[in-house]
Amino acid sequence: MKVLFVLPRMVSGGVERVTLNLAAAFAQQGVTCRLALRQATGEWMDDAHRVFDAVDIVAADGMRHFVPRLASVIAAWQPTHIITAFTDIGLLTWLARRRSGVSAKLIHGIHNTHAFANRRRGVAGLLRFGADAAMARFLYPRVDALVCVSQGIEAEVKACCPAAAKHTHTIYNPVASAAQIAACAKQSRRTATPIGDRWVIVGLGRLTHQKGFDVLIDAAAQLPASPNWQIDLYGDGPERDNLQQRIAGHRLQDRVTLHGYTDQPHEVLQRADIFVLPSRYEGFGLVIAEAMMHGVQVIAADCPQGPRELLDGGRLGQLVPIDEADALAEALQRVMSVQTWVDATALQARAADFSTEKSAAQWLDLFVQG
Repeated sequence: MKVLFVLPRMVSGGVERVTLNLAAAFAQQGVTCRLALRQATGEWMDDAHRVFDAVDIVAADGMRHFVPRLASVIAAWQPTHIITAFTDIGLLTWLARRRSGVSAKLIHGIHNTHAFANRRRGVAGLLRFGADAAMARFLYPRVDALVCVSQGIEAEVKACCPAAAKHTHTIYNPVASAAQIAACAKQSRRTATPIGDRWVIVGLGRLTHQKGFDVLIDAAAQLPASPNWQIDLYGDGPERDNLQQRIAGHRLQDRVTLHGYTDQPHEVLQRADIFVLPSRYEGFGLVIAEAMMHGVQVIAADCPQGPRELLDGGRLGQLVPIDEADALAEALQRVMSVQTWVDATALQARAADFSTEKSAAQWLDLFVQG
């Protein structure tokens, strides 16, 4: 079995992390994996070269080369399966497969919500949202399978494109190996107290409007000084300067720190007491599962689609309305005053549902069915 993954680049995003995890798991099962990228950019290029048998760059000098060069890769390598993500890349890959004449099964992964919430701001964002929806309606019935990362997204897809319903599936994103999750579960259980002399509140993700870290900063401005707390935000992106100005505007420089990108999220979460995901939309919310793996208390915005599903409707963490700093501040105070506390055993048991082995096994079953 030979699997070709197709992505735009290898930035530090959830799709890219999932791709690396899956490819590594497939390789352990004897599957040969190759990666085709539009550009050789991103923090995880070194990891890509380590995990994949080969990495092809098909459009570094312009998108006009994407389809013909990808078609050449497909024709030469003859994959049995092709896995894509992002609607535009999926559509271009569908064209490249047709051009190659190879009968590889095309499986398109859907990692984000189709809800209006994910529309970028402004007229350009509205036009992009409409174009993406049109491409999805064309692409989804024409691929061999669609894989959604949450049941909420699967429901969206079936509603917007009934013609694709029969070949639409949900497979949760792989977070870590079963052994890694079990190792975390064996660690001493967290009591309802901070690890150190203050509550450590952590946010992880790209610094974009989607992630809602501006809401977390506004919530921090409403927190009392006692009990002692600090907020550590890890990630980089276009909103960094705006967030730094917001921190300064609230005079929170001693309380809230932008640490930049980290390639060690698990080490960060091991030191955390509370994890906050204030996103305006999410397809899955990989970092929620990672936080649960470490027994960290979770607060998340109740955005479409992943957080509510991962947190079992709020049983395993607090869900707060999108864009409401007041509600987020209240949720933080409930944890720090121990009015709300979820036992680490329950959190880690849920994290076990997202093991790499479970996800890879479902993907391999899908390959066989196809």
